[in-house]
Amino acid sequence: MLLYLGIIALLFTVCTVLIFILTRSRQNTFLLLFLAAIFLHGLAILADTGIPVVLLYGPFIFLALEEYRKRKISPLKLFKHSIPFVFFSLWYFILHTFIVSGLAEEKILVSYYALYFFSMPVSLIAYGVYCLRRRLEKQNAFEVLIDQLSIIEIIEGVLILVMFADFLSLLPELGFNLRWIVLTMLVASAGLILRFLIYSYRKARIKGSEKWQEQVIPPLQERIKAYKGSMPELRLLEAYERQLREYFERSKAFLNPGLTAGMVAAELGMPKHHFSVLLNVYIGRSFYNLVAYYRILYAMELIAGSESSLSIEALANECGFNSKTSFNRYFREFTGFNPSEFKGYLDGPDMEVAI
Repeated sequence: MLLYLGIIALLFTVCTVLIFILTRSRQNTFLLLFLAAIFLHGLAILADTGIPVVLLYGPFIFLALEEYRKRKISPLKLFKHSIPFVFFSLWYFILHTFIVSGLAEEKILVSYYALYFFSMPVSLIAYGVYCLRRRLEKQNAFEVLIDQLSIIEIIEGVLILVMFADFLSLLPELGFNLRWIVLTMLVASAGLILRFLIYSYRKARIKGSEKWQEQVIPPLQERIKAYKGSMPELRLLEAYERQLREYFERSKAFLNPGLTAGMVAAELGMPKHHFSVLLNVYIGRSFYNLVAYYRILYAMELIAGSESSLSIEALANECGFNSKTSFNRYFREFTGFNPSEFKGYLDGPDMEVAI
């Protein structure tokens, strides 16, 4: 038995070291500790030991949420939430030492298990309910994960409470083993965390490998030198550019699928030659590229806002594109993502996009 305890202690130490190495990739420290606790709980069950790992689940979920909210987690705060685990661990170790040394029989563990079985549901339900108290209009993937884990914790707490009543012989024979149900829910929790970590890793790879790919435009002086025709004064072109930008932002004319350069020039009262120089020389974009640019900015606003549930085809139509293909092509050109990847990226933890 002591060998098993030594192995479990060693594994816990190794897992802790690995977790702090992994946190360099900006993963949530306490979420990884929660996953390690599930793994070690499984080993403790296989070793048939009563180490109170369950008393770490609630604190780790709570502290993971605190870390996500960027609140300071002082050593004192960490210790306060670890007191039940430390107390029961010391108690169990002392009792087990007496048993191994022959100074007591295993029946002295009855009082330990009775209080431990009572403390488990209290801890799980209290922390689970507290973490579910948030009211958020829109949740990202991390917040959804915390809600799922909190709900599982509450259910586990209720089941353990039933097991505690059965332990005290307050209930009739249940006819099935609740312990396996609790273990199944722990495996489900581990699966949810692993899925989230894989999801975060994929988003990090996308973020690292597909940076913003906006079109590279040569400096204005180079564009002016390369132009062979007659040039309006730069002050006039600057006024034209401001007029065009205000027009697009005010009227959202770029959402019209049939919009042409002639229509915009006429609307703004610009000579066609001046409008052409404004686009191709001063701004450095073709008319259709500029319109696509405004459409993609608008699409990003819709995805980040209340229209995030729109299908890709509906989003393309809403933004003035005649086809999903051209919408995808321009979206990747200006953002480095396709629309589906961008939707998922926005749902990632701590993700904010300035448009």
